[in-house]
Amino acid sequence: MTASSGAPSARLGLLAVLTTAAWIAVVIAVWGVLSLLLDTDVIRQQDAGPYLGPSMVAVAAVALALLVLRIVRTDERPPVAFFGTAAAVFLVLLFVGGIGYTLVRGELFWLLGFPLEYAPSPFIVAAALLAGAAALIARVIGRAEKGGARRPRWPWEDPSDA
Repeated sequence: MTASSGAPSARLGLLAVLTTAAWIAVVIAVWGVLSLLLDTDVIRQQDAGPYLGPSMVAVAAVALALLVLRIVRTDERPPVAFFGTAAAVFLVLLFVGGIGYTLVRGELFWLLGFPLEYAPSPFIVAAALLAGAAALIARVIGRAEKGGARRPRWPWEDPSDA
């Protein structure tokens, strides 16, 4: 398969989707462990309902997928990829949480109060750092894919086999 056939672009899109799916799974696991270790809920307000946290992660996942796709296509520098993705996901989580809790409470104060309260939260910080790490890993895999890297072969394999 040559680099000009368009298939690497499809593979980069698949890479972005799989990176995002892995990020969601790891965030769920890390939030569960943190919740047990810290003996607190991810969203401490009881009136927030069960859907605020998952909606925050869902919207952040869409942002992460778009960012990873951009990173692997443009071959972004590693520090920019990590910190840019982490900052973007951090802000998206807080923004969606603020809007969601404002809608639940019906008080405009929470549009700013929720993000300020949850900015230092270990749950939000962990999800953002995991997004940065996911972007870096996807960048490394994407560079290998764009560079025409092939799978490793055992010494006894025939080089002509695809």
